[in-house]
Amino acid sequence: MKKKLLFLLIISASLAHFACKKNSSGPPVVTDVRAVDTTKRDSLFTEAIPGTLIVIQGNNLSGLQAVYFNDTPAYFNPVYATNSNIIVTIPSTAQTKATNPNVPGQIKVVTDHGTATYSFTLYLHAPVIYSLSFDNSGSVVYINGANFEGIQKITFPITGSPDTALSFNVNKTYTQITAEIPPGTVFQDSLRVYCTFGTGSFSYPPPMTVASVSNENGTEGNTITITGTNFIGIDKVIFPGNIEGTNLQIISVNQLSVTVPPGITTTDSLKISGVLGTATAPQLFDSYLTHPSPGYLCDFDTQWNTDNTGFIGWTGGYADAPTTATNYPGGTSGSGVLLQGSPMSANAGPTSQGNPGLLQLNDVPWVSNTGASVSDYSLKFELYVKTVWSAGELWIAVGDWYGWSSYTARFAPWETADGGKYQPSGWVTITIPLSTFISGNQFWQTSWSTSGSAASHFTDYPTTGIAFCIANDQAASVPANSINVAIDNIRIVKGQ
Repeated sequence: MKKKLLFLLIISASLAHFACKKNSSGPPVVTDVRAVDTTKRDSLFTEAIPGTLIVIQGNNLSGLQAVYFNDTPAYFNPVYATNSNIIVTIPSTAQTKATNPNVPGQIKVVTDHGTATYSFTLYLHAPVIYSLSFDNSGSVVYINGANFEGIQKITFPITGSPDTALSFNVNKTYTQITAEIPPGTVFQDSLRVYCTFGTGSFSYPPPMTVASVSNENGTEGNTITITGTNFIGIDKVIFPGNIEGTNLQIISVNQLSVTVPPGITTTDSLKISGVLGTATAPQLFDSYLTHPSPGYLCDFDTQWNTDNTGFIGWTGGYADAPTTATNYPGGTSGSGVLLQGSPMSANAGPTSQGNPGLLQLNDVPWVSNTGASVSDYSLKFELYVKTVWSAGELWIAVGDWYGWSSYTARFAPWETADGGKYQPSGWVTITIPLSTFISGNQFWQTSWSTSGSAASHFTDYPTTGIAFCIANDQAASVPANSINVAIDNIRIVKGQ
């Protein structure tokens, strides 16, 4: 037993001597930092961004216990730590001068036989600004971008003093700044965000834009809604003929309402005017007055006409101007009517048309260049929903008389409406991009299929006719009178 104990003591002493000899070469030393990819030239560096994978090089680095970047501990895998190299990722949460001006600016390597430090700078990408938007008051701007850490100041192109934000807040991900705009006269230049590691700028003030008009063929006395961006200090809405709208109401920084004035006799783009200048709507207003061709497919002015003033085929209904004014008030003249007057069984497709349930239009030219990409064009029409729409849908087919088998789109706005019920106030403009029309004989199928491919050019359409049909591709039956709508001013336009 004594001999065995003596043997163990000798082994222990030998191991201790070996350990001392292993570390006796000296304390740990960090000599440099390089990229992991050794093939890169000039791979040695003294600064990096948090999250970077690096190699710490030196001597006597065995027995590694911890690695710190600006006193932030980093995870390391012992497999990748040797006596001369440590492969480690700088923590994404490591402190920089943007969050703490007093950071030590160093790497600290702790081993079982000492600690080594190395001067090293952690920096961040310079701030970048993607967009600007205002709150409803116009006194606060939202600055959207990235790398908004260590903000020192925000300046505006404003005459007077101060030209810096009165106050500002940054979200937790450093991607949005909410800044209070200083008073003064604005001139066109750049808003600038100054951060510890650089400056971001963006043209200021940002332009005002018009994205859409709720009814592009509004008539006198109709109230329309205009949607866009940066509606600051709006003073007027200008209709065709340079006529100002009435009852201007600012709903939000992105929306307003206005009443269509009397006296409009021409077609033109609608404009709004405000502190940030003038913005023009992307589409013509009151195009029904001239129904420009090619592009206007039907305005229903005259029943049975063979041109783009209107034709109702099959079971589709027709409301002349007096009837439209009574049953679908605010329209431009006559209109086409789709009335699902009888129940539709489950998965009936468009074969149960109701009474009446199918509008078939004349073949008229769409575009002057049939090689144009359909991705640049949309189908537009005005819609009046007589009763709440909460079941069933319209299938809109491209083709020719008795040949609706080329491309089809599905329109069921109630599916995305609040509470599954769709009934806008008055006439509204509907926009369906032509790129959403899919190929296949959809029009005579009993259920909708999305397996078809979208057309790419107008030459993909063999003819230039369109038909609207009531359908039901759902598992439940649709009660009678679930769809009662009027349609007018069907057209193909460039853009949306």
